[in-house]
Amino acid sequence: MIIQSVDRALDILSLFSYAKPRWGITEIALAMNLPKGTIHNIVSTLDSAGFLKQDEETRKYCLGPKLFSLGTIMGGTLEINQRALGPAHNLVERTGLMARVAIWDHDAALLTMEVAPHDYTALAQRIGPRVAAYCSALGKSLLACLTSPEIKAYLNQTDLIPFTPKTISRRDALLEEIERTRKRGYAINNEEIALGRASLAAPVFGRDQRIAGAISQAGNVDQILGSGMDSLVQTLKATAGEVSMVLGYYPANPDQVNGSSKKKRRSK
Repeated sequence: MIIQSVDRALDILSLFSYAKPRWGITEIALAMNLPKGTIHNIVSTLDSAGFLKQDEETRKYCLGPKLFSLGTIMGGTLEINQRALGPAHNLVERTGLMARVAIWDHDAALLTMEVAPHDYTALAQRIGPRVAAYCSALGKSLLACLTSPEIKAYLNQTDLIPFTPKTISRRDALLEEIERTRKRGYAINNEEIALGRASLAAPVFGRDQRIAGAISQAGNVDQILGSGMDSLVQTLKATAGEVSMVLGYYPANPDQVNGSSKKKRRSK
């Protein structure tokens, strides 16, 4: 049973994004097609509980400290983060490249952990925490491990909007890329989200034999897809396999951690 007031409160929280981090009561009411009085009551409740915070100058609201606290708790207690922390740090030290961990979140890859090299310079444009699955290495790595009905449902509800001229925006082309990803055991993002940036990602499996998440390495195109790509791929897949094993995934053939056994898993 859905409780209407709770459902509306969650819809309000879901409006906030990097693109629009502050909302006024009138803006929220228009976006949700609800009376201002109704919105004001819900927003006031969220504000008093710390889930929203009002700016005294603009009178608009932003996300509150309670959400940050809960997000920090989730990130720190998520099993894949706990198990992947050491291997991810080792991966970064070996390659000198950014490492990220993500899980599947309805229709996107949700970044849950990021490990940066010591000399890392932050990107001008923040990526995440949710990234489009169809144009990210993490997302395509996760998509490749979904069942055919799950992929079909994803495509039916997703507009393949191009972020750059290199974004795969045709359904048939994406399906072909998912199949290539599945066969080789890793995914590639070649400037599909941001020009000049590339990444590789490999899937991580759990004790239930299902996809648990993915781990990636990101950098500029030459760093990721240049002459050292094969070495990066092998190191990344080995790290994904290590995390899978500490999560309790033990395939009959160790070579199958990021390889051909996925077809068998999908059919279960």
